[in-house]
Amino acid sequence: MKSWERADESEKEVCTLSNHTRRCGARRCRNLSKWQNRTVASGSLTAAMSSAPLVFLVCHGSRDPEYQQAAADLLARVRQRLAPQPVELAQLEGQPLSLAEQIHRHLTARLEGPVVLLSLFMGGGSHVEEDLPAALEQVQARWPHLKLLLTPPIGQHPALLDLVAARVAAAQRLGELTHGWILFGHGSRLPGFAAQLQAGIQALEQRLPGIRLHVAFAAQPPTLEAAVIHCLRLGQYRLRVLPFFLFPGGLLRALQEQAQRLQREWPLLQITVEPPLWRDPQLVQAIQETLQTACLTWK
Repeated sequence: MKSWERADESEKEVCTLSNHTRRCGARRCRNLSKWQNRTVASGSLTAAMSSAPLVFLVCHGSRDPEYQQAAADLLARVRQRLAPQPVELAQLEGQPLSLAEQIHRHLTARLEGPVVLLSLFMGGGSHVEEDLPAALEQVQARWPHLKLLLTPPIGQHPALLDLVAARVAAAQRLGELTHGWILFGHGSRLPGFAAQLQAGIQALEQRLPGIRLHVAFAAQPPTLEAAVIHCLRLGQYRLRVLPFFLFPGGLLRALQEQAQRLQREWPLLQITVEPPLWRDPQLVQAIQETLQTACLTWK
């Protein structure tokens, strides 16, 4: 059994978000912004809603079959957890319809009740700061009386750090020697994502004394190669790379190929690439808690 499958499913913190107001063109659309320490009781989702919202799990998207299969699997598990809550999948890229058009298609058959766009992005990059608000403006312009809410990226939920900590702890319990861990994210040209992940690394180091943690990105420095060279200089040659993204696909394959290339260049180096996060039960829990908080803002 792999380490992520043995991660403790019982460690689930329930945290919520404070809401603030942001403008969408000439209209206002409420948006959640900061995690707080308010607790939402388990099973309170129905009580928190005066009218069950239509929920869209909004992800990056890809034409890759592995990505699509994993996204469909996560959608099925979320639907099972939230039933009879209506939940759909919407993707920013890789689809014949734009994100706004995907949402329009579902709204045409549902003319009442609020809508929650639950962001499955991992941090505050350009998609979160620019593309999602632009799509939200388009939807709000077409449905001006619709209550529409965009949540913060799921990667900012505290349960995601719990998930990473559980993965590391599970691998340690297996007794396999690991000198260091590299948390690998996509990255962004905007500074917020890297700052978020670096802060997460610092928090994890306090929770996991003795565990060496590093960060690397696909789209910005430090790259995986730079992080590996840094580890080798520290005498860390048995490494595990944990993807800080949800789904398999092209990014995961590129990561695996780069890890293999680096092992060929440095024969002493041993790199294990862990699976992405989409299968972890704590992810579904974080999605449920995010929705609970979104519903509370409408009470």
